[in-house]
Amino acid sequence: MTRSSKTFVVLGFASTHDALDAEALLGDLGIDVVPIPAPRSIGALCGIALRLAPDDEPRALEYLKGAAIAVSTRATIEDV
Repeated sequence: MTRSSKTFVVLGFASTHDALDAEALLGDLGIDVVPIPAPRSIGALCGIALRLAPDDEPRALEYLKGAAIAVSTRATIEDV
Protein backbone atom coordinates (compact mmCIF):
# COMPACT_ATOMS: atom_id res chain seq x y z
CA MET A 1 0.00 0.00 0.00
CA THR A 2 1.46 3.32 -1.07
CA ARG A 3 0.80 6.43 0.97
CA SER A 4 0.33 9.63 -0.94
CA SER A 5 2.41 12.65 -0.04
CA LYS A 6 0.93 15.94 1.09
CA THR A 7 2.24 19.44 0.59
CA PHE A 8 2.87 21.58 3.66
CA VAL A 9 4.23 25.06 4.30
CA VAL A 10 7.04 25.37 6.83
CA LEU A 11 7.63 28.67 8.60
CA GLY A 12 11.00 29.38 10.18
CA PHE A 13 11.77 31.85 12.96
CA ALA A 14 14.88 33.62 14.19
CA SER A 15 14.42 32.45 17.77
CA THR A 16 12.85 29.60 19.69
CA HIS A 17 10.83 32.18 21.60
CA ASP A 18 9.26 33.45 18.35
CA ALA A 19 8.50 29.89 17.20
CA LEU A 20 6.80 29.00 20.48
CA ASP A 21 4.83 32.27 20.55
CA ALA A 22 3.72 31.65 16.97
CA GLU A 23 2.66 28.09 17.78
CA ALA A 24 0.58 29.26 20.76
CA LEU A 25 -1.03 32.16 18.86
CA LEU A 26 -1.92 30.17 15.77
CA GLY A 27 -3.18 27.24 17.82
CA ASP A 28 -5.40 29.54 19.87
CA LEU A 29 -6.82 30.95 16.63
CA GLY A 30 -7.69 27.49 15.31
CA ILE A 31 -4.89 27.05 12.81
CA ASP A 32 -3.46 23.55 12.94
CA VAL A 33 0.32 23.88 13.30
CA VAL A 34 2.86 21.19 14.08
CA PRO A 35 6.27 22.10 15.50
CA ILE A 36 9.03 20.27 13.63
CA PRO A 37 12.83 20.42 13.49
CA ALA A 38 13.73 23.18 11.04
CA PRO A 39 14.55 21.56 7.69
CA ARG A 40 17.87 22.39 6.06
CA SER A 41 16.00 23.97 3.15
CA ILE A 42 15.08 26.97 5.33
CA GLY A 43 18.57 27.53 6.67
CA ALA A 44 20.13 27.50 10.11
CA LEU A 45 17.67 29.27 12.34
CA CYS A 46 16.51 28.48 15.84
CA GLY A 47 15.98 24.80 15.08
CA ILE A 48 12.18 24.83 15.44
CA ALA A 49 9.83 25.44 12.54
CA LEU A 50 6.07 25.24 12.20
CA ARG A 51 4.35 23.05 9.62
CA LEU A 52 0.91 24.04 8.40
CA ALA A 53 -1.46 23.47 5.51
CA PRO A 54 -0.91 25.73 2.49
CA ASP A 55 -4.51 26.95 2.71
CA ASP A 56 -3.82 28.28 6.21
CA GLU A 57 -0.68 30.22 5.28
CA PRO A 58 -2.25 33.59 4.31
CA ARG A 59 -4.31 33.75 7.51
CA ALA A 60 -1.38 32.59 9.64
CA LEU A 61 0.95 35.22 8.18
CA GLU A 62 -1.68 37.91 8.76
CA TYR A 63 -2.07 36.92 12.43
CA LEU A 64 1.68 36.69 12.98
CA LYS A 65 2.23 40.11 11.43
CA GLY A 66 -0.48 41.60 13.64
CA ALA A 67 1.22 40.08 16.70
CA ALA A 68 4.65 41.37 15.59
CA ILE A 69 6.06 37.83 15.31
CA ALA A 70 8.43 37.82 12.35
CA VAL A 71 8.69 34.82 10.06
CA SER A 72 12.32 34.56 8.97
CA THR A 73 11.76 32.18 6.08
CA ARG A 74 9.30 29.76 4.55
CA ALA A 75 9.48 26.64 2.45
CA THR A 76 7.13 24.17 0.86
CA ILE A 77 7.75 20.51 1.66
CA GLU A 78 6.25 17.17 0.69
CA ASP A 79 5.55 14.78 3.54
CA VAL A 80 3.77 11.44 3.94
